[in-house]
Amino acid sequence: MIPPYLDTSALIKRYDPQEPGAGAVVARLEETRVILTSALTPVEAVSAFRMKQRSGVFSAEEVRLAVEVLEAHTALQYRLVSPKPPVYREAKRLLLRYKLRAYDALQLATALVVVRVSGLEVGALEFWTADRDQAGAAQAEGLSVRLV
Repeated sequence: MIPPYLDTSALIKRYDPQEPGAGAVVARLEETRVILTSALTPVEAVSAFRMKQRSGVFSAEEVRLAVEVLEAHTALQYRLVSPKPPVYREAKRLLLRYKLRAYDALQLATALVVVRVSGLEVGALEFWTADRDQAGAAQAEGLSVRLV
């Protein structure tokens, strides 16, 4: 079975039970041995945790615990894909074509490059995101999309 690719917006739901759809994401990920994501995702996730702290959603202790659990998941379950020149080229192409932010384009580009390098059919990889614009772009590029 091909592991799903999770954008940070989907992955972050694993660490904040108050996020809409968090329960479904957690339940599905518990059944999944390997999760593909960008090597940028842990950095983006820590940034999201700190943003939650600044807005009063997370305490300092909750940030510390979320980072600790993120690091454990990263070591045991996440297969991090490092951005290389083909990912950057693909991200620029996506930015010119779709309404995406830079990190969203990098995440989608990473998933698309994984598909190409692996020789998979583009629709074989399930791309998870909580961002509607990114989901639309991923679908237009032929990926199977799970909007969470």
